[in-house]
Amino acid sequence: MKIETFLRHWRLSKNPFVAEEARDDDVYHRIMNDGIAHPEFEKIFGRPDRPSASVVFGEKGSGKTALRLLMEQRLKEFNEEHPDSKTWIVRYDDWNHFVDRTVGAEDASVDPERFTKIRLQDHLDKIISMVVTEIVDAASRTSSSKVARELVKTLRRMPRQHRLDLAYLTVLYDQPSLSTRSERWRKLSKITKVNQILPPIQLMYLFGGGLMLTLISLLAVSGGMVDLWTLAGIALGGLVAFLSGWFGIGSFFSNLRRRKKISEEIKVVDQPLPLLFQQLGTFKASELDSLPMPQKGDQDSRYELLGRLQRLIRGLGFVSMTVLVDRVDEPSMVNGNSRKMRNLIWPLFTHKVLQQDGLGIKMLLPIELGYELKREDADFFMGARLDKGNLIERLEWTGVNLYDICNHRVEAVCDEGTESDLTKLHDLFDDSVSVQDLVDALDQMKQPRDAFKFLYEIIIQHCKGSTDADPVFLIPKLTLEQVRRHQSQRVQDLSRGYSAA
Repeated sequence: MKIETFLRHWRLSKNPFVAEEARDDDVYHRIMNDGIAHPEFEKIFGRPDRPSASVVFGEKGSGKTALRLLMEQRLKEFNEEHPDSKTWIVRYDDWNHFVDRTVGAEDASVDPERFTKIRLQDHLDKIISMVVTEIVDAASRTSSSKVARELVKTLRRMPRQHRLDLAYLTVLYDQPSLSTRSERWRKLSKITKVNQILPPIQLMYLFGGGLMLTLISLLAVSGGMVDLWTLAGIALGGLVAFLSGWFGIGSFFSNLRRRKKISEEIKVVDQPLPLLFQQLGTFKASELDSLPMPQKGDQDSRYELLGRLQRLIRGLGFVSMTVLVDRVDEPSMVNGNSRKMRNLIWPLFTHKVLQQDGLGIKMLLPIELGYELKREDADFFMGARLDKGNLIERLEWTGVNLYDICNHRVEAVCDEGTESDLTKLHDLFDDSVSVQDLVDALDQMKQPRDAFKFLYEIIIQHCKGSTDADPVFLIPKLTLEQVRRHQSQRVQDLSRGYSAA
């Protein structure tokens, strides 16, 4: 029997158990708002207006990405309902660029010790960069949407210090993907209006021009051409050279030093050095001196920059930031290696950043890191204070939880407006199969992905054993037991490392 015949009989628009990845799961996106979640979801989610850290460890397929998608959806709903106390959502789940920039290699077989170069500063830089880039993206699209135009108006009404912070953060952290930094900087400069009239590089041009005029006039005098014009040239050239050199030389070389520090210290942002130097020159020297400069081995400057960003987004109606950390095992250079993942993510286990006011970091991590965590000493736990971090040591599901989820998936794909005998998962099976039989079988699958594989295989095997000429639509207990034995063995092999999936 064809699978389509089986699905058509039960008025199902598609196989509800075919998807294995939450990001591409249409059925999950349909039921996401129905309150179907892990029993500990509310503890992990917390309060959006006063976010707290959460650390969750789970097996592959245990629903970590589904939790992230659900949290993101709930945060968007909260923002719509509370426009004056929104939380800025940071999706920290694309790691390839970050790893390439910090580790400095492209070979997947690179030594895990190379990952020890990753610092807390790098993570803070990346988080700040993602937020700043979103702000500049929106501000640069002033003609594309009403939201963007309202954002620009809000930015223009902000105090000068806020606009100065935005301009400075843009110089340090803007990482565009669809347009050039110079074009974005030009548009943002018109909004922030913090540029000085004569930047140091133009003063250096005037300094050179003044010196040239003075030298030409002196040569003319030495050749016997002593008149009013040559004397005026000496005076004017000397004055221009003196004033431009007085105000420009110091700033010029200071900005060269700043450019060098920024390019060396902020690793996660691609910095075009000529543009960076030009951007630094648009700030007044006194204002630039008052802004925090990233220094080697200094975390305080990053916390200050983060604080300035939080103050900036509060002016945009966001009282907090929520960072959703996921997929740390997927970068090509990590490739699921537990030591690499440990060195990648461990810098974030710092009490100061996990308990930062207005910042909630939700870490959804592979179970391998949970094993690594248990090997740490007392000093590590004192520094991380995970007792305050809503720690879930293992994302576990019961057979009842999985049965409820599978029921909702079946209901989600039932064709609307058609009569069907199917109202729940149990209706697919004949009378010899009880609800408890299904619950017990799903309990052996342990997690959603394996539960879906189990039920998908049941449907496949049942259709293989039935003909189109004489179709049988109720699945017998024998098929359930045969597939259960095979799939439970696969799950055990997977947990022992004997199987890849």
